[in-house]
Amino acid sequence: MEMTLSRKVLSIAGILDYIAGGLSLLLGFVVIGAGAFAMNNPEIAKDLPTDLGAQTVLIIGIALAAGAILTMVYAHLERVAAKNPAKIMPVWVLSLVSVFLSVGSLICNLTMHVAYADMKSCLISLVFSVLMLVIADNIKKEAGK
Repeated sequence: MEMTLSRKVLSIAGILDYIAGGLSLLLGFVVIGAGAFAMNNPEIAKDLPTDLGAQTVLIIGIALAAGAILTMVYAHLERVAAKNPAKIMPVWVLSLVSVFLSVGSLICNLTMHVAYADMKSCLISLVFSVLMLVIADNIKKEAGK
């Protein structure tokens, strides 16, 4: 069975998500290391760009690493669904959740009167979330679900 355009795009998105997840995981480990290093050296902690200190840097690094792991799990689900359309439901559900979170983020930015230039990442996230939902929905229809 030949792959449809939606499945090809989903497969490519999975590869890109693996790369993004890997780079984010690497960044998370670097930030965790920086936070741990700063916790052991109080002189360095004074130069950090936050008043909360090294613990905050460590927590941000852990959050980055956790987000990267979730991205890589999503990438795996995308690749599996691209190969077997019957397994599209987890990708479809996560894409729907992503759309809702992107809309919520955009609404929060609008209510806080954030400048348009600062909302570009929210808008790009919303566009990609909707695109992934449309692709997942196409594959879902292809699978007869």
